[in-house]
Amino acid sequence: MFLQVKRTPMLYLQHKDMDGNFITPITSSLRINVGLVAECSIYSIKEERIRQTLDGNDIIVPVGTHVIHFEMSYTHSNHKHHKGLPTEHTINERYYYKLIFFPGADAEFARIKDILDRHTLN
Repeated sequence: MFLQVKRTPMLYLQHKDMDGNFITPITSSLRINVGLVAECSIYSIKEERIRQTLDGNDIIVPVGTHVIHFEMSYTHSNHKHHKGLPTEHTINERYYYKLIFFPGADAEFARIKDILDRHTLN
């Protein structure tokens, strides 16, 4: 099953292969395979932060910005290290994706949170 994240102004993405200071806007629809999600957390930013866009411009992440953090399973990220060499081995790294919903992307945040809440057992 896939979770579709619709292109929305003020919706940004960060993932493991990016430096932690960078975020990028989502410019087209994005689908996340929820079968590969190991953990999911939802939180709000409590203090203002400064990040950079991929073109190097500073962007302020305001208080109240919502974040959905997807920690992917190990099967999402297995890869061979030193492939073809006697020291070849498998590396299991956990990838993550953060969806950052600035004020103004509240409708998309509520839609995705509702989908996640419906698939959560209490």
